[in-house]
Amino acid sequence: MASFIGEFFRNPAVVGSLVPSSPELTAQVMAPIDFGRAGCIVEYGPGTGVFTEALLQRRRPETRIVLIEVNRRFCQLLQERYAAHVGVHIIHGSADRTAEYLQALGLTAADYVVCGLPFSSLPRRLGWRVLAHTREVLLPAGRLILFQYSERNRRLFERFFRLEGHEHVLLNLPPAHVFTYAPAAEAPAV
Repeated sequence: MASFIGEFFRNPAVVGSLVPSSPELTAQVMAPIDFGRAGCIVEYGPGTGVFTEALLQRRRPETRIVLIEVNRRFCQLLQERYAAHVGVHIIHGSADRTAEYLQALGLTAADYVVCGLPFSSLPRRLGWRVLAHTREVLLPAGRLILFQYSERNRRLFERFFRLEGHEHVLLNLPPAHVFTYAPAAEAPAV
């Protein structure tokens, strides 16, 4: 918790929240994932690993988990916690380069992308690149599970994805929205 708060104050645009996600938010983020069929799950911005823990508890042993974290301190923490887990890959990098990270791991696409990146505070062009890139790395039957603290960027998300579900989680600080998206039939020009 102390490292999470410290990183929030160092860079709130990247961390996005003052406190880690609640069990209620975690449950809603995990709900759309079919763990029985998932071969590869990518998590953007895992932070201290709240969702990572839930993914590891529910995944099949052969499911690959790819954690992409831009914050160096969080990346070190994730390495300490999860480097010994088989099939867990921790990458210090940016979500708009996921395809090259997957390729380096011998993976071609993701079944699910779990994302809590703070799109409201990301540079707009980076947000577009992340969304366009995510659409490209998801399998046709894949899903983006996105949690945000407002509905402000829904129009942006829905340029790249088709909304399949939306839950508002009040038992979180702050309350959060969980969106489940399928890849859109056509990608917009970026």
